[in-house]
Amino acid sequence: MGRRVRWLVIGAAALAIAGAVAAVVLIEPDLSDARDRVDHRWTPLREPLDARYQALGGVATALHDAGEGDRAVTTDLDSVLARWSKLALRGPTHTDPAREAATANELEALARRVRANIAGSDRLTANTALGAAMGAFDQAVPPAPRAIEAYNRAVRQYEHERSGTINRLVAAALGYDARTLLVVGRLGP
Repeated sequence: MGRRVRWLVIGAAALAIAGAVAAVVLIEPDLSDARDRVDHRWTPLREPLDARYQALGGVATALHDAGEGDRAVTTDLDSVLARWSKLALRGPTHTDPAREAATANELEALARRVRANIAGSDRLTANTALGAAMGAFDQAVPPAPRAIEAYNRAVRQYEHERSGTINRLVAAALGYDARTLLVVGRLGP
């Protein structure tokens, strides 16, 4: 009886290993292709976003010049702008689209926070240098809406590829991390 149990355990282990190998062989190429499409769609967004965030750096400088360097939004902005610069300095051949997209979303949210801080303060609203810096940021041309939508569509397809139970296990085992949608633009006042 012990011999049969041993052979059953060995057989079950062999089937599990064969199933895992088959899942990787069948699922990994689709995951890889979907992630490559996301990365390819990110490429045309990098340059306009970099120009946009350089203008946002001007807003951070104007906040410091206005004596607002200790505001939470200013320190947060400084930190995330530094992270963006570090990612952008890696150059076009060493990109990290997942981290870049997440950082871009953080910068867009911070731009909205800065706008709310300005709107909530008569002193900041009256600061012409800060108003000019914010205007320069508003004039910085964001990526074309079609390019953003193409990227977001690729992200949705990639996330769909990752969504099945077995696909999720294979993706986690092979390092196919989640990707975030990109939200660019002015929301609010």
